[in-house]
Order: sequence, then C-alpha cells, then structure tokens
Amino acid sequence: MRFGISFASHLKAVEVLPVAEELGYDVAWFYDTPAVNSDPFVVMAMCAGVTKTMQLGLGVAIPHLRMPHVLGTAMGTLGLLAPGRILLGFGTGFTGALSIGTKPTPWNVLADHLQVARGWMAGEEVEMTVKGVARPVRHLHPDKGYMNVTDTIPIYVSCVGPKGIAVTGDLADGFWTLSVDRRPDPELIGGKIAEVQKRAAARGAGPLPSALITAVAVQADDEPLDSDRLRSFLGPWVTTYFHSMHAFFAEDGPQNRDEWKQSSQLTAEDASPQLKQAAQQYFEEIIMNLPADAPWITQHTGHSTFVRPEEEKFITADMINLLSIVGPAEQVISEIRALEEAGLSEIVWQVVPGHEDEVERFGREVIAPYRERYGN
Repeated sequence: MRFGISFASHLKAVEVLPVAEELGYDVAWFYDTPAVNSDPFVVMAMCAGVTKTMQLGLGVAIPHLRMPHVLGTAMGTLGLLAPGRILLGFGTGFTGALSIGTKPTPWNVLADHLQVARGWMAGEEVEMTVKGVARPVRHLHPDKGYMNVTDTIPIYVSCVGPKGIAVTGDLADGFWTLSVDRRPDPELIGGKIAEVQKRAAARGAGPLPSALITAVAVQADDEPLDSDRLRSFLGPWVTTYFHSMHAFFAEDGPQNRDEWKQSSQLTAEDASPQLKQAAQQYFEEIIMNLPADAPWITQHTGHSTFVRPEEEKFITADMINLLSIVGPAEQVISEIRALEEAGLSEIVWQVVPGHEDEVERFGREVIAPYRERYGN
C-alpha cells in the first residue's frame, strides 16, 4: 500500500513535505483549483526542491482551465526539477469548474486533451485544435533543456461513473476514485477498480495503480467524534460533499430559487437516511439562501480549507463517521488493509490548513505499524 496526502495547494506544503517524506509517505497531490487555492505549479516546484524521493502529482488538471500544450510544458518543466517523480492527474472538473460557475468538461474532450498532453510531454508532434482548427504542433526545443521529455510522466484520471471508468481504462496509466457519499466501502471501491482493470487489460495494459482520495483521522483515546479537533480537521471534507451535490446552478442551469428547487437532486437513492436528512436541511437552509447572482462564489468559499459559520451545524458525529475513515489507529489500519485486499494500491487523505500536525500523527500511528505488519 502506498500512502499519500493531498493539499488544497498552499506554500505550507513546502514545510510539511520534508517531514512527510521522512515518515514514509510516497506521494503528495496538489489540487488545481485557481479560485480556491494557490497555483499548484509554483507550490510543486518549491516542494521539488525540499524532497528527494516523494512523488509530486497535479491532481487534477481540468481541460478547460488551460490548453494541453501549456499544461504539458508546465509538467515537463517540473520534470526537470524532480526527474521521475512527477505525476499528472486529469479530471472533468468539480471545484475547479463549479467555483467559477461552469460545468465539468465532457469526457470526450478530456480524452483528447489527455492524449495531446501525453504526446507533448514526450516531445512528439501532436495534432491540437486551436481556435477551431486542428494543426500539428510540438515543443520546438526540448533538447535545449526547457522541459524533460526523457522521464515519462504517468497520467492518472479521476473517475467514479461509467464514462470516466471507460476513458480511464482505455487511456490512463493510473487512476483516482472517491467514496463520495459514504465511508470508503471495500466492496464498492473494489468493484470500480475491477471495472477499470478489466478495461485496461483489454488494451494490454495494467494492472493500473489505483488511488482513493478520502478523509482519514486517528481518533485519540476517549475522544468523541465531534471533538473540536475532528470537527475542524474533517469538517472541510464533510462540506465538500454538500458543495458537490448542488451543481445545478452552474453555467446555463436554473437561474432562480424556484428552478433550483425543481432541479435539485440531493442524494443518491441508496444514500443513508442520515445523509438524506442532512442534505435536505442543507438545501433548505444554505442553498436556498445563496445570492441569486453568482451563487457559486458563496457556495465554494472555504472549500477544502475551512467550514463557514452557517455550515458548522452540519459537522456532526454522524456526518464525520459516515463520510470519513475515522477511529482508533487499529481500526484505521484495519479499514485500509481491507481496501488494499479489495485491490486499492494507494490511499490519499486531505491535509487541512491548520492541521499539518496530523501528517506526523498518521505517519507514526498508521504508516509505521502498517508497514511493519504488512510490508511495503
């Protein structure tokens, strides 16, 4: 099992990663959400200079944020700073899209973008559509030290549903998935992994590395699930779910509250009763009171970083327990082991600003005993 951490990209990571590397973390992923956090390329470049073995991944690039050759050159430049340690993740766009009021990228566009970026990073001539016209392009001077085209940069794709699984299985070198509306379930996650691996095997690839991004916390002895520490640390993961389920007002979606109400799909049919109830309450108290003009600005304030005052009531013991891997160290180890046995090869948890000390706690209480017991 590989262990990773993810950041809402922030320069604080430059201080955290040397410690994480010493503790045995394998990878750090950096969110590409320009409206929410710092520029990931700057942060990754600085982290490359303070680490020696950890892989550094962009997770995830969203096609409509930048053209594929721009992305490819940025990644190839990082490849000069940390040869063989750079990873590129792609996604259709959740926060990176919704936080500016637009919809995720269609999967066929992502697939094209991915293939152009892959060829560009390898120093190949590729066909790229610019201003509606497809034309051959390539980096003109990779041999002059402007980008690393020698060390391959593996491409991951973030996928949950069938379209994403198909693109991932057909094109990716590895993949992310998420538990979305429930505590990570080995059976459900194992099923998604199996689907991707079957598709990858059909093209003669694989098995592909599989990563789960989630929230993980080691609960102290006699600590309640709704302690101040756990509410502050895991709260931004809980509200991430609530932020995600109301994407209907992006771009050309409903324009007023009556239309929001008619168009809302709060939870999946098989979601827990607790989550359904919380989602309904969040919709009525938060969503229906968002500004009619640019509601996404308010909705995504604090995303992955802090909980807004009006959201605090939703950070309950039930929600923390439902959406996170949380418990005493032995319980956390047991749940991660079950995920590994289901086919997962990497678990990644989110470092929330102000809780950087959790990196050391998890490394000491989970990674070290896990590897002592089960090996690398």
